[in-house]
Amino acid sequence: MAGRMYPDPERKRNRGYLGEDSSGLPPRDLQDRQQLRYELDLNSWNLRIWGVAASGFLTDSYNLFATNVILATLSFVYFPHDRWCGLIINFFTLLGSVVGQLLFGYLADKYGRTKLYGIELVLVIVSTIGVATTSTGYGDISFLALFTFWRFVMGIGIGAEYPLSAVITSEWSSTSSRATMLSSVFLMQPVGQAVAQLVGLFVLLGEDRAHRLHDLRCGIDTRHEEECKKIIDGIWRIVIGSGAVPAILAIIFRFFLYDCGLYTLEVKNKPGNAFRDTQRVYGAPENESNSTFPSSNGYMVQTRANGDILTLPSPPEPESAISLQFSLADLYNFFIRDKNWYYLLGTSMTWFYLDVSFYGFSLDNRGTLSDLWATTDAVPLTPDLWCWNSPTNTSAVPSWAQSNGGRGLPTWQTDATQPCNTIYETLIEQTKQYLLTVSLASIAGSACFVVFANRIPRREWLTASFGILTVLFLVTGGVYYGVAHTEGSWGTVVCVAVCHFMFNFGANTLTFIIPAEIFPTCYRCTCHGISAAAGKLGSIVAVLIVYGINAGYKSTTKQGLVFLLFATFMALGALYSWAYLPDIQRIVHDSTPDGELKKRLETRSLEELGGGYLGAVVEGQVFGMRNKWAVMNDKVRLRVGRDRKLSDGNEVGMGGGDGHVRRRGNVDHVQRGGVVNVVVSGTIELPAR
Repeated sequence: MAGRMYPDPERKRNRGYLGEDSSGLPPRDLQDRQQLRYELDLNSWNLRIWGVAASGFLTDSYNLFATNVILATLSFVYFPHDRWCGLIINFFTLLGSVVGQLLFGYLADKYGRTKLYGIELVLVIVSTIGVATTSTGYGDISFLALFTFWRFVMGIGIGAEYPLSAVITSEWSSTSSRATMLSSVFLMQPVGQAVAQLVGLFVLLGEDRAHRLHDLRCGIDTRHEEECKKIIDGIWRIVIGSGAVPAILAIIFRFFLYDCGLYTLEVKNKPGNAFRDTQRVYGAPENESNSTFPSSNGYMVQTRANGDILTLPSPPEPESAISLQFSLADLYNFFIRDKNWYYLLGTSMTWFYLDVSFYGFSLDNRGTLSDLWATTDAVPLTPDLWCWNSPTNTSAVPSWAQSNGGRGLPTWQTDATQPCNTIYETLIEQTKQYLLTVSLASIAGSACFVVFANRIPRREWLTASFGILTVLFLVTGGVYYGVAHTEGSWGTVVCVAVCHFMFNFGANTLTFIIPAEIFPTCYRCTCHGISAAAGKLGSIVAVLIVYGINAGYKSTTKQGLVFLLFATFMALGALYSWAYLPDIQRIVHDSTPDGELKKRLETRSLEELGGGYLGAVVEGQVFGMRNKWAVMNDKVRLRVGRDRKLSDGNEVGMGGGDGHVRRRGNVDHVQRGGVVNVVVSGTIELPAR
């Protein structure tokens, strides 16, 4: 029986890279893939696929950014004067995400997307329970160590969600709806941030109503210190524990999702299963009385007609040489010989530079936001403060003053202009500032991208958005230096909100989408995981940079340095997206009834984009800093030459004839009828097969 199912033992193993022209697929499989693409493209935006992916992404965003809500409460209860504890928690959460992205990206390509889909949510659920129940035991367990361990495990589950949700959404989407589906899933990231803030706010208000938290003067008076700690300790546990609820709901649907037919056909070499699972999700195509399901062994064809299932013999096809997934030879051919490392470099570096700035602004930015909103300089801790004394002589404020041997404001107190704020008032202010500055702008940016996803050229817009963010950061830094700690500080707040809008309207969303589109099916999850892991490494760098500046740079306007520094990373992101990423769409011209041509953007299919670097080069695309610069330089020369020709009445320095070739470096530019075709020699070669 095994011999019938697998005539060649190698067919038991996954099929690897198919080549830029899909020559690794037998003719029958090529035909089956075209039929699968036809069936997928008959559909538009799919609620089932979106709901399954978006629910998990919402859960993971909630749990990741819940740190902005809980760190102040954790500091209040467990480490009121140790600022490095928050750094440790964020560092290991992000490190866990790196592990999850790399590990699950690889496993999803090797064993199947849906075999892993749901396991990451199990990790999130278990770790959420672990975090929410963390304690010191009978005084002999390190709370920070146990808490950090569970956050690391949670980070693995959070990281795994990125490649799985992105690739499953991409592969199940039709070509026309792919960008809309992916951006709709990514919209759940800012929504998850906002939900975490709102849950924290509602829990805080509930505890205040139940225990008169505001009247206890928690934080600035030690009279009710133990009662306050007990109440505040319960707040962060409820906030974290709530993150398991959507995960439990989402996991139910994930175990009933199937691998997309493209993966089942191209990698698993099971065309029958591919068609069956596709029609389970989308149904059989209309106007087709018969549905054909090729068998997985290539020898039998099942034809469903009039409710009966007939089994008909099909002549075997000659076996072509099969490249094996994750074999050294296949990895070499894909990344080195065919130079697809260009794509991976582009997606990884753009995500890295993006996350340096994005997480520098979005993760544990309580002190940053308070500084941006401040309308006065920091208020010194002196006896002039109304909270310095209390009727019961139990004020905690004198013990903070360095003149009394104190260590300054506690870490939960992030607003140096309001040292008399209680923990209740501090949490309210932090929530208000985050929602108005970050969440609303981010949601608006992501929603706008969903609307315009198919109307803008994605690769060009990624480069442009990095460039715009570079300018915005420079402007924000300049505005901050001009109005910091004055009544005009709202100007900086507006600029930061615009930055967050632009993040999600451009680079933050696109760095998630593009890696799910441009890589072939056999390595799509792996490459998306590597790209996302590079981004999380960037976020670790951001956390370290911000912590280092806050700890070592004593200037009262040190936040301005952060803006200017992050502008540099945005400029580098623009450079890498410009040089190393392919065009996702093409411009096509449609004829109108009056005979005119109307230009529109058409999205390339995953099969076209899976041709990789060589396939893009054949179409005339150019990659690499050196080659891109040569093309841009020669376009400028060409334009200057045309202007001279028009002004002088003859051609200057451009050669003669309608078609001519000019060489610069390793790039040939062939001009025919005003169109520049690019042929790269030396650096870009089509290797012999």
